[in-house]
Amino acid sequence: MLRLFPILIFFSLLANLSSNAQRIFYSEPDRDDVRSLKFEILGKFNNQYLVYKNIRNNHSVVIYSPDMAVKEKVPLDFIPERAINVDVFSNQENILVIYQVQRRNVVYCMGVKLDANGRTVGEPLELDTTNIGTFASNKIYSVISSDDKQKLMVFKMKNRFRDDFEFQTLLLSNNLMPLRRSRFTYTLENTKEAIADFYLDNDGNFLFTHVKHQLEKEYVSMANLCVLPTYGDSVIRQPLSLKGVFLDELRIKVDNNNGRYILASFYSKLKRGTIDGMYLAVVPKDFTNPVMENILEFDEELRQQARGENSSKNAFNDYYLKHFIVRKDGGVLMTAESMYTNSRGNNFNRWDNPFLWGNPWGVGPGSFWGWNPYNTWGWGGWGSPWGWNSFGGAQTVRYYTDNVLLFSFGKEGSLQWKNVMAKSQFDDNSDNLISYQIMNSGSELLFLYNEWSRRVPMLSAQSLSPSGQLNRQQPLRSLDKGFEFMIRYARQVAAREMLAPVQYRSSIAFARIEF
Repeated sequence: MLRLFPILIFFSLLANLSSNAQRIFYSEPDRDDVRSLKFEILGKFNNQYLVYKNIRNNHSVVIYSPDMAVKEKVPLDFIPERAINVDVFSNQENILVIYQVQRRNVVYCMGVKLDANGRTVGEPLELDTTNIGTFASNKIYSVISSDDKQKLMVFKMKNRFRDDFEFQTLLLSNNLMPLRRSRFTYTLENTKEAIADFYLDNDGNFLFTHVKHQLEKEYVSMANLCVLPTYGDSVIRQPLSLKGVFLDELRIKVDNNNGRYILASFYSKLKRGTIDGMYLAVVPKDFTNPVMENILEFDEELRQQARGENSSKNAFNDYYLKHFIVRKDGGVLMTAESMYTNSRGNNFNRWDNPFLWGNPWGVGPGSFWGWNPYNTWGWGGWGSPWGWNSFGGAQTVRYYTDNVLLFSFGKEGSLQWKNVMAKSQFDDNSDNLISYQIMNSGSELLFLYNEWSRRVPMLSAQSLSPSGQLNRQQPLRSLDKGFEFMIRYARQVAAREMLAPVQYRSSIAFARIEF
């Protein structure tokens, strides 16, 4: 009996480890035109998993079972051919589809509510219309969502005169019920000034930044936070002092729990200089208390950790802000990733790059789909929430994503800790398999990314503790040969579940990961 006791303990521990190990379920590869595919992972509804797909003029919601077998493919026939744009949003109750279509010289903005089975609830609603001229652009409307997914805002802006922008906004509930229409004009002093980074807080306040560049694609020398109150008709403008530094790009994140607006950017001490540190500002939502502004200058130790192939002086010039995570206590976790490309040996830097101004590969001023966090669990970032296929053109383009900077700030803006997650990734002609995604396991964050082994990408992980400690995890199990994870487009759909697109040869499938 005594000899059996250690054996029983061993098998008990083995069973416990097996129960806690992750499992991965794959769907059958979809062999439709990969280069034309756009998708949005909608989430988990009634123990089934929904994904919106668009291939050319065909729109549908695909319903998967827990083992990722296709239960049903629901066509969205209400979306007409040649729809100008389709935005899909999901919350815990339903799915909202906002699309635009042009008939003659009128652009219609339409909205439809879907239930948990992907079927329409009622008829499509006409949200707004715009008359356009014969040669005017028909890309009129942009749509953003609040962090809690309970509100949407449809807005449009028109440059009526040289420096006057006329805005029209429509605030909607999570059932597409109109809550508030507003109209206002915002004036810029000259062509060096710009407005960007639109955001909607949980109360329905509409935010954007107003910045001034000394020259095109150069540093920011002046910045304001602008807020249109939910039930106000005029914009509140809060100037920022910038603490005597020059900003790269100013990003907004709302601390809905504590009633604050948080803004962050890399900064340089000199005009067109290298990146020297991080700028952080905290603005109270009621504008009654003073603005807190803080700058963190990067030290030599961090430069050596983060520099990769760069010199210590240029260590941070390839980094771009990626995730901006607000904790319940008002503290902030920020990540930034080293991202760059080269083409036939021609490298572009932060200031001279004609393609990668701001967050690389299309996310920046004028590209609205990077500006509202989609992840239900609050770990929102500025990566593309849907859509992919950043394929190169006729010439070979190599995409790189390397180390990740990690910063934790306290509620008052002081630095708590910093760290660097080491990784090195590149791929030719497409960025689909590189970069990372975050999984919130409750007690820690799990950073998932591909590492290449014998020219095959394998899904790896590092965990981040609340104190800033990184621990490399074992490679994920159940990784079937041939499936390659496009992990940066993954979405956390439950407390310990994530849905991710995967490539299989020239086809696309989806994988459900249980942690």
